[in-house]
Amino acid sequence: MISTLIIEDEERAASRLEMLLKRLDPEIEILSIIDTVSSAVKWIENHPQPDLIMLDIQLGDGLSFDIFRKTRVDSYVIFTTAYDEYAIKAFEVNSIDYLMKPVDEIKLSNSLRKYRQFHEAAQKINLEKLLETLENRTDKFKKRFVVSIANKIRIVDTSSTAFFYSKDKNTFLCSMDNHHYPLDFSLDQIEHMLNPELFFRVNRQFIISFQSIARIDILSKSRIKIETNPKAETEILVSSARTSDFRMWLDK
Repeated sequence: MISTLIIEDEERAASRLEMLLKRLDPEIEILSIIDTVSSAVKWIENHPQPDLIMLDIQLGDGLSFDIFRKTRVDSYVIFTTAYDEYAIKAFEVNSIDYLMKPVDEIKLSNSLRKYRQFHEAAQKINLEKLLETLENRTDKFKKRFVVSIANKIRIVDTSSTAFFYSKDKNTFLCSMDNHHYPLDFSLDQIEHMLNPELFFRVNRQFIISFQSIARIDILSKSRIKIETNPKAETEILVSSARTSDFRMWLDK
């Protein structure tokens, strides 16, 4: 039997994860489902350590890494995340595994198999090394973009960028002073270069800076419209699949 603690602040994601775990291994015991850093610390300090922790990176009251700073964790950890900016290679080296959300059943099964291998070999996870790597992750984010305009080279600081967007299969940067520059990167590539605390991929066409947001209109439960300053030429709508993550990003 694998005693398991789920730390996840999205109710549907937590319920789905519990269902998948039990389907993959009926003998898995779900001890509790917790949704905040503070409640996780309190639970861990007042209960025997579980065999396994399924841990979402982004919780309602902060990043789950704070749990390790506030209390001792001896359990094996499988991270789940909706973001892939968090030094993924560090997870591969220093934790049992990481899973992108929505969690895929086959990948979860592989993670459980990996856990059993670690457990049987009594192999410990180097969480301190993981945290050290993650704390230095901001040094890896792109600080500036070099753009070419009319045979001239212009350097635009990332901090001076309002948003990135794609148009007619090309990618552009819009600066805070409303200048538009072509880039040689795709939006997918740019997304991995940016600090996720400052920039958010709202849909397939736009990555916006937090400081550029001028207005937010809630059109429906799953539909949000954003107006930036400077204003984009086309309407910016948060995709329904990203609405929940966008709300969490705003509330950091």
